[in-house]
Amino acid sequence: MKIGIIAAMHQECEFFRQLIQAPVHSRYLDIKITHGQYAGHPVCLLESGIGKVNATIAAEWVIREFAADLIINTGSAGGIKAGVAVGDFVFAEKVCHHDVDVSPIGFKFGELPRLPVYYPIKKKWLERLDQLANLLGDKHHIGTIATGESFIYQNPQVDLIKQRFPEVLACEMEAAAVAQVCHLHEIDYMVIRNLSDIAGQDAQINFNQYIQQAGQKSTELVLALIDSIS
Repeated sequence: MKIGIIAAMHQECEFFRQLIQAPVHSRYLDIKITHGQYAGHPVCLLESGIGKVNATIAAEWVIREFAADLIINTGSAGGIKAGVAVGDFVFAEKVCHHDVDVSPIGFKFGELPRLPVYYPIKKKWLERLDQLANLLGDKHHIGTIATGESFIYQNPQVDLIKQRFPEVLACEMEAAAVAQVCHLHEIDYMVIRNLSDIAGQDAQINFNQYIQQAGQKSTELVLALIDSIS
């Protein structure tokens, strides 16, 4: 299986990059790319940069140029719902755009014409993640992850997301863009996030303290996932 891994930041990629076997490094626009092998699978790691546009370019590239069979979008996120904590994993059951609003002309929050509000992850991949995290003893939550073009650090931002999408567990800045591209191409995908902060609670301070940890923990889980696919 050809597996594409997309993460936004250096801290979310550096551990994985060190463990790819027979690595070949390249670049597309501003995206750092590492091809190689892991657990017998061809893998391609893309350090996309932050935000939806960068994530969209990375997802389109890894589908068209690498011909990925599965795309894993991983890295850090900010917790939204009560009960989640820094260091927990959140596995997306579905993802949405929390900042898309064309409701004045008859669409739901998060909905774009001809596209769904939510992009679901296939049940077989979610079950595999759940089983693997239980085996490894990783505290995790399964539910909705919301994507927008802002770092969420103020309570009014959090309140607006909760008002529009009450079930959201965490928020970040790339997942729904990757999911939308995969949806259009009919490619399997997963979204794995480790919480680096709790949105609205000194989020920017916690993010800077825990982003390295979130990147390492996400890498460890993704590598275990690829091993399990073998």
